[in-house]
This record gives sequence, C-alpha cells and structure tokens, in this order.
Amino acid sequence: MSSPLPSFRTGFFTYPWDLFDEGTERVVEMMTRRYMSNAIMVNANYHHARVFRPRSTGPKTRHYNRAIAAFWPQKELYAETDLLPIVEPALADANVLGQTRSACQKHEIDFGVWVVGLHNSSLGEKHPDQCVVNCFGDVYPYALCPSQAQNQQYIMGLVKDIGAQFSPDRIVIEAIGVLGLRHWVHHELFMTQWDETLELLFSICFCPACTNRGAESGLDVDELRQCVRLWANRLLEEERGALSETFRQAEVASLLLEIPGLWAYLQFSSEAVTDMVSQAHTAAHDFNMKLEVIPSSFHRPVSRAWYERASLSSLAKVCDGLLVSSYFSDPAEVEADLRWASYLASDAKLIAGINACSPTQSAASLTAQAAACLKAGCEGVYFYNYGLLNQKRLNWVSQANKTVLGQ
Repeated sequence: MSSPLPSFRTGFFTYPWDLFDEGTERVVEMMTRRYMSNAIMVNANYHHARVFRPRSTGPKTRHYNRAIAAFWPQKELYAETDLLPIVEPALADANVLGQTRSACQKHEIDFGVWVVGLHNSSLGEKHPDQCVVNCFGDVYPYALCPSQAQNQQYIMGLVKDIGAQFSPDRIVIEAIGVLGLRHWVHHELFMTQWDETLELLFSICFCPACTNRGAESGLDVDELRQCVRLWANRLLEEERGALSETFRQAEVASLLLEIPGLWAYLQFSSEAVTDMVSQAHTAAHDFNMKLEVIPSSFHRPVSRAWYERASLSSLAKVCDGLLVSSYFSDPAEVEADLRWASYLASDAKLIAGINACSPTQSAASLTAQAAACLKAGCEGVYFYNYGLLNQKRLNWVSQANKTVLGQ
C-alpha cells in the first residue's frame, strides 16, 4: 500500500487503457509532478464504452463492445455465482493495475481502484434471470439487480479479487443499485414525453428476488405491480404537456404515499443495496482496504440517488466514504449538492467527483468547483476523467489542485 496517505486527496478518475497506451509509470509521475495530484482512481472493471480521447496520437476513439476487466479473475473467489468479470487480455496481461500500484508506492500517492458493479450489459445478456425486470416484464440487460444473491456474490468476488491481487488503499464501487429504463446507449430511441414519475415507475424492479422479498414481508406484490402498470400506462397515454418542476416533483412524491405498499417495497430494495455494500465493506477490510461507494450512477443531484435505491444515511453506516459525482459546472450547485449529502448522512466521510470536461468552461470555474468541495467538508476530489481531457483542461486541473492544496 502507498504511504503516507494524503490528508486531502486530489486525483483523476483514470481508465486502464490510457495507462496502457501512455505508460503507467509516466502517467503517474506526470499526475504527481505536473498536475499536483496525490491520488489516482483507476478503473478495473467497466461496462461497454466508446470513448473519444482528444490527446491520443493515434486513433481518437476507442470502442469496447462488451464489458471489460483489466485483470485475470481468481475463479475460486466467484464460486457462489455464475457471473465472472469479462477480461480484456491486453490490459490484464500487461498488469496495468499491478504497475499502477508500484508507481503509486514509488511516488507516495494514494492508490484507489474503481469498479463498475451492477451496470454490465455483457453479464446481463448472458444471465437475464439476474436482471432488473419492470412492471411490464421488460428485462433491463444492462442492470443486474442488487436483490439477487448471485449478483451480491459477484460484487463480493470483485472486492476480494482486487484486494488479493493488487492491495489498493481503497476500492470504490459504482453502480450499486437499481438502474431504470433510460440507459443512454447508442440508437436508444425515446420519443415519449418523460418525467420524474415515469422515471420512478419504470425503475421499480419486479424480478423474482425483489417480489419474493416483498411477499415475505406481507406485501401484495401482484396488486402493487398491477397498480404501477396502471399508472405507467395512464401517464404514457395521456401526455399532459410540459409541466413545471413543481408539478413533477409533487406528483412523484404523492405516488409514494398514494400507491399502497409502494414506499415499503422501495425500502426493501434499498435495504438490499445497503446489505450488499455492508458485505463488501467487511470483505474489503479483510484485505486492509477502505471501501467507498458512488451512491448513484445516472441520477443527479445526489438527492435523486433514491431512484437507484441508494439511501445515503444507511450507506454511510456500512462503508468508509461516499463519493458523490457532483458533475455541475456551477460551483454553487456543486457545494449545495455535497452539503445535501452531508445533511442526509452527517457522519459520512464525503469525497467529490467533479467534471473537468465540458460544460466546464475555464480554469477559474474548475478551481471554484474544487474549492466548493473543500468548503463543503469533503476529504478529497477526483477529476473526471484523465483520458477524456485535452491538454488545456489537464492544466486547469493542475491550477485547481494548487489552489485547494494551498501551494
């Protein structure tokens, strides 16, 4: 493990293919010396991706048409699940993660590993019985359900595998909850007027694990599913026009009270997320790693994390920190987002993710965002994302880091 750990972390979210292409030691040294970073968060397990890399000296795009893991899994750690990470051999054979650990030790910076957990189209297409199912019976192949025991064991396997092979200072899990209908993949066509209420109704999972959990607690799950379906069909058909934010927020809140059993059913799903993270936390500590979680992947601000069944107050009790992706260009919104997280989970250690890509428009704006994270009481900030930034924006990160570190 790298030592000593910095008191306030500043680092990049980083993809393993960028380290592979540019040279791990070179990148880590540049992050430390040129961009004033004292931490890195390198991804080890990712979903499908088509990325544009503005600094690449070769092809500017990289396309992965399947999920990828940057390491060879130890299969015995996944004995209780049929799910296994899908390896990208070039990255695994090059031992990018091991090289990153060595470089972090050399330069005495915090070594973090970030994994995308339940958002995995490749595994979902192979194991549709493990996926989120909506009230109409549609299976979401990109969304593994946190209530499913096999998916929970898959997450345990990832945590143990990373800990056993690479001994990072911390592991961060993204995509811990229930994902909804809109996934934003290419060629995804949504021509229907959408609102917060439909967002909720189409994110409620009725897979066997979720329905069994509800039924065992005394809920009439069949009646609930019929009611959710009725409301979804009604709203899809009527299209009441563009409503104000006040209307939309009030309507989604009213359904939580008015649909019998809905709030209780959502809480059962939230408990499954918390239980899974708690198990992962225990596993991480067995390998002397801290466990931090990103509460929501698709829903911002953090007050919307409940759409993915993430309860910040509950999660804070079973992990070592909440990494809030506060991807707003307005520093005031960044601070407000993080303060709301601190209100919900007052004992939580907060870490921020901020977006150094567009629409952030200046070094001053990015610096103000980073300063807002510090002001909100965060213990660190990670900039998204090293490989997606041009040189000018990398220099902005350097300026931001100098400011927050007082250099």
